[in-house]
Amino acid sequence: MRILLMELRRSPLRWWFPVLVALDVAVLFGRSQWWIGVWPQASAAAQIPAFYIGPFLAAYAAWASGRIHRLGFEDQHTAGTRPRWQVEGTHIAAAAVYGGAAYVVGAAVAAAVSYRDAGPGFLWPSYLLLGAALIVLCIAVGHSAGRWFPSAFATPVISGLVCFVVVTMNGGPSKAGLFVLSGAPAVEVNSERLAIRWALALAAVAVAVLTPRSLPGYTGARGKLIARLPAVGSSALAVACLAGVIAAGPVQTARANPSAPACTLTAPKICVWPEERMYLPRLDAMAKRISGLPPAIKSPSVFYEEGLRGHKAQDTDFSIFEGSMWEVADSMSIAISRASTPPFCQAANSSAEDRRLMAYFELDSWLAARISGAGQPSGIHGGPPGVDQRAIARLIKQSQSAQQDWVEKRIKVIKVTRCA
Repeated sequence: MRILLMELRRSPLRWWFPVLVALDVAVLFGRSQWWIGVWPQASAAAQIPAFYIGPFLAAYAAWASGRIHRLGFEDQHTAGTRPRWQVEGTHIAAAAVYGGAAYVVGAAVAAAVSYRDAGPGFLWPSYLLLGAALIVLCIAVGHSAGRWFPSAFATPVISGLVCFVVVTMNGGPSKAGLFVLSGAPAVEVNSERLAIRWALALAAVAVAVLTPRSLPGYTGARGKLIARLPAVGSSALAVACLAGVIAAGPVQTARANPSAPACTLTAPKICVWPEERMYLPRLDAMAKRISGLPPAIKSPSVFYEEGLRGHKAQDTDFSIFEGSMWEVADSMSIAISRASTPPFCQAANSSAEDRRLMAYFELDSWLAARISGAGQPSGIHGGPPGVDQRAIARLIKQSQSAQQDWVEKRIKVIKVTRCA
């Protein structure tokens, strides 16, 4: 511990620590802010800065580990009173402490801004541990690169860029799962798969501290083999852990559906995961707008967020994508239009099929606009083909009788279309 404290006091990272904190906070709020108030989403957002802190520290570790060789102190380093692995490990630990402290500050900020709206609960440690494993892995990779290629400029730059590019291309949640982009409450970080990723990070550290550049004091093939055994063993472990990470599957897995979801008190009832209770006031307003739809429209009595019903989930269950209520309204509109029209069947000819599809598209767009209380947001592009979203936005401002007449015409087109 005393050696680590000495290394922390003299490490150049003490001057870079405010930069690391600023980088963490900038990523936390610069990317998005819709996660505020939902604990699993806030946890995933607090983990994302590790994606940037890791490559930064990889570059620093490459520069720091190459100093001994650049200054010509390798012989003194090898012949010192402390084992070489202990010195190397102290360098890695110091970088991890400064990087981890900046990471924790960012997590504390995420918790502070979410606390008021999120209700009971707190940040999920599994997401924070996932980001910490990525930081340690990047530090170990940079340290190894700096020892073998002790350039003061090229190696740090290349190490940081390689870590960033490799993690970007292969570390996403659908690939190696070294980081996640969001924390929907329907999923959680699998503890066994998280442990495998930590095993990979620690194995990389072992490779960095146990792999010798030279073998002084060892002669003959047998002696050199004995000297290399720790490095060979740790390298084999790292390869095995990497294979385990790839074979284990996604780091996020489905959660068990809760016994008591959070639901509105209105009819129809809208239920979400307990962690997303902050959306209940807006969902309550949407439920009231559904109850005020024209008589020709029939609505399900309950709407569920994805994952709440487990294996009973339906295609029309809604998801709250990045806090967007338009996505919720769009999903509900499909469920309502299907409940208000006959079962789908293939039309007798293509022209009839086109007319019926357009009626469905217009009806769905109108329902989404009515449920959301406004037309399609300007930030949402696309939508059902051929539908004039501006006309729909004007339509929902007309009288209830005018809208009832418009709706009945679309439903009539759907009902009179003959099936093949």
